[in-house]
Parts: sequence; C-alpha cells; structure tokens
Amino acid sequence: MPANRLSSRPSSPFPPYSKEIDVELLAFIERYATNLARWDILVLFGQNPDLQENAQRLAKRLGRRSQSIEKELEDLAYLGILQTHPNGRGMVYELVREPATQQAVIRLAHHLSGAPVLPSRK
Repeated sequence: MPANRLSSRPSSPFPPYSKEIDVELLAFIERYATNLARWDILVLFGQNPDLQENAQRLAKRLGRRSQSIEKELEDLAYLGILQTHPNGRGMVYELVREPATQQAVIRLAHHLSGAPVLPSRK
C-alpha cells in the first residue's frame, strides 16, 4: 500500500483537537444553550448575525415546529441574547447589538464549523 494512503485520514466535520479550552465559550453554552432547540437557534443567529425573522420563518429554517421554538425565542430574548420588535405579522427576533453577546454567539457557530472567528467591526 502506498505511504500516502496510510497517512491519509478521512476528513472530520469537527475542528482539530486542541488541548486549550475556551472557558468563555463553555460558560456561554452552559448558560444559554440548555437544550437542542436553543442550540439550533443560537447557531443559526451566529451564522447569520444580521438575521431578522419571526418565529414561523425561524422554525421553517430550523426544520422545527414554531410552537416548539417560540418559548425558547422568548427565553433568549428575556436573557438578553435576542431582541424583539413587532411587525404586522407578530414579533421579529434578531441578535442583540451588544458586541460581547454578538461575539459569543458568533464564536459558538464558528467553533462548530471550524472556521476562524473574525474580529468584530464595531
């Protein structure tokens, strides 16, 4: 068997292993990503920080029922991760504009994708 075949490994969807633990990210996850619905919501907003959607459209993007994420959206708004404003079809949710919170949500999404997190432009 050729040497290059022995050393080739299947690519992993996970970021490379690191001995360093991002304590801030871990604390954020423990506090805010307390269930799979919240995890999905946080990752979606981390990947799309300028996203503004109502619960029905967010549910559709996540492949979930709107009833199953409405409470989580409301809780994340109460906790200061999301902000809301009414429009003609109900409440619209978006990521808060507070830089530290935005960066934490974006870091969560980027950590999962293995992509580097770019510094905030603000």
